[in-house]
Amino acid sequence: MTIEDATFVVTDTETTGTKAASNRIIEIGAVKVEGGEITDRFQQLVNPERTIPSRITHLTGITTGMVFDKPTMESVMPQYLDFLGDGILVAHNLPFDLRFLNAECSRLGLDDLSNRTLCSLRLARRLLPGLRSKGLSRLAQFYGINVNGRHRALGDAEATGIILQRFFRQLDFEHDIHDVHEVLAFQNRKYTKVRKAPKHLKKLREDVLPDLPDAPGVYFLKTSSGKMLYIGKAKQLSDRVRSYFTAIESKDARKRKMMSKVRRVEWTETDTELEALLLESRLIKEKKPSYNKAQKRYRHRPFIKLQADEEFPRVGWQRAISDDGAEYYGPLRSRKQAELVIEVISRFFGLRECDDSELSLGQRCLYADMERCTAPCENDDAERYGRQVERVRQFLRGQDTSVLDDLEERMQQASRHLEFEKAATFRDWLQTLDRMLEKQKAVAAPVLDHNAALVQPHEDDGAADVFLVRFGKFTASVRVTRPSTPDEVSLLTDAVKTAFLDAGDRPEALTKRDQDEIRLLSHWMYMHRSDLISVRWQGGTPSDFAARIADVINGPADLSEAA
Repeated sequence: MTIEDATFVVTDTETTGTKAASNRIIEIGAVKVEGGEITDRFQQLVNPERTIPSRITHLTGITTGMVFDKPTMESVMPQYLDFLGDGILVAHNLPFDLRFLNAECSRLGLDDLSNRTLCSLRLARRLLPGLRSKGLSRLAQFYGINVNGRHRALGDAEATGIILQRFFRQLDFEHDIHDVHEVLAFQNRKYTKVRKAPKHLKKLREDVLPDLPDAPGVYFLKTSSGKMLYIGKAKQLSDRVRSYFTAIESKDARKRKMMSKVRRVEWTETDTELEALLLESRLIKEKKPSYNKAQKRYRHRPFIKLQADEEFPRVGWQRAISDDGAEYYGPLRSRKQAELVIEVISRFFGLRECDDSELSLGQRCLYADMERCTAPCENDDAERYGRQVERVRQFLRGQDTSVLDDLEERMQQASRHLEFEKAATFRDWLQTLDRMLEKQKAVAAPVLDHNAALVQPHEDDGAADVFLVRFGKFTASVRVTRPSTPDEVSLLTDAVKTAFLDAGDRPEALTKRDQDEIRLLSHWMYMHRSDLISVRWQGGTPSDFAARIADVINGPADLSEAA
């Protein structure tokens, strides 16, 4: 008989204790699973003819008063046996429920249940070895099942019934099991004989995975026809890709579904993890794989714009960057974050918020009265205003964090005065600005003026990666040993010449792709801020700059001392 044709009666009991000989059933719940769906339900509270212990009430919510006027097992058991019929009895941790059912039958002078039995806990142990806990709560969480009435008999029976259907699908996919007798035998298999991977996964494990390199890169999971399913990046391709083929049953439903379709695995090596990160983003947007959730399109992220070309500069935000004389900082995560930064600058630094026509009127405005503007329209003090602009510049570069100290004090003051809503606002500002300034500190320059070599040492092999950044974008990487050899310095010199002299003039505008790669570089620098040293390009010859980089690489054993 096939699984589809069989009737499974999933049962759960609530009891007054754990010993079937001396304790009693207080509730029976059961569902019939036929043709892959729940078709019928049975639920009945039972008068155990004794008091329900407080610990059981605490667990199940069933009190002595709730069962006082309910039928005894003498009338409930025949109803349950009629519902069970000749169906296959299923329970999670079947021996527990079966002992209690048989004990109740014995007290009534009935024979023990003779139905075929299936334990869903035994199935879980064989199908989900990678899942640490096989309890009903953990399985429901793993499969995303909402249990209505946990620790009540019917609620637990329904959850087990849904989980049983998931197990049947997995048995079909991973073990080619379709018949009832095969399922019943499977629950008793020795663990060493259980794991039988689908043929396509077994083939990939044997033929493809051994060739994966221990290097960074981008990997591609495809169907047999070459359709792209997923693109990912890895610091070490061998470890990352193999993780998809290990304990597949413990992964989420989306990933399990994807792996059922994978027939081809390909990859492209890169020299560094950063290059893998940039390549991954570019290819996801180009190929749009069906199982990639993020990075499928270029997002318009805001940049803070300091209009330094004006006599009295203003600050604002803008999504597109162009070489228009302004300084751009960022990118920031959202418009809301950009507006918060503008608000903080207005409150703490007093740059003007009016346009040029309003400034030319020479009339003091409301912002000046609120002490949110130094009123250049009135005092015409360019030097004083310039000092505030420089403070803003240092703030946007993450080099002046005095604002954070001020916000901390204001938060504490508001809290002392029981102004908790105001204190929460300052707290949120602090958290947002702290992370933003840490990112800006890593860059420490406007986007189009970010020209540097980033040195990242390797702790294991004594080498160092040098990442060249021009106009805010990553351009090339060079790996050198410590101490660097003359040949490596020469190679570094050639790379500097290509990146800083041959790359052309400062761009008039940045494309969406450029801005996305600037964002990725900024995030990568933030994540690796503890082991990166930035060497700024200040003009001169490529050989001089390469020599400065080499001095840093050949410096102290702990490169952080060279910063």
